[in-house]
Amino acid sequence: MSNFPTPYVSHDLTGQVALVTGTTSGLGRRFAIVLAACGAKVAITGRRVEKLEELAKEIRASGGVCEPIPFDITNTEEIT
Repeated sequence: MSNFPTPYVSHDLTGQVALVTGTTSGLGRRFAIVLAACGAKVAITGRRVEKLEELAKEIRASGGVCEPIPFDITNTEEIT
């Protein structure tokens, strides 16, 4: 999934679901990758649809389960 080692892969999160916001870059992206590598089903959110799709494809290619949800958490009209 990346060139960086994945820490704590020994933690089994199989059967767990994680919602990670801000996954189109930085820490959110990394958290989603690590959680998926540990077996969690990951729902990822962010404003940049193309980046979300790229990350979802990367996670799925590595055997993970991922659902991208385009969402701007700073836009209160999108929060319902």
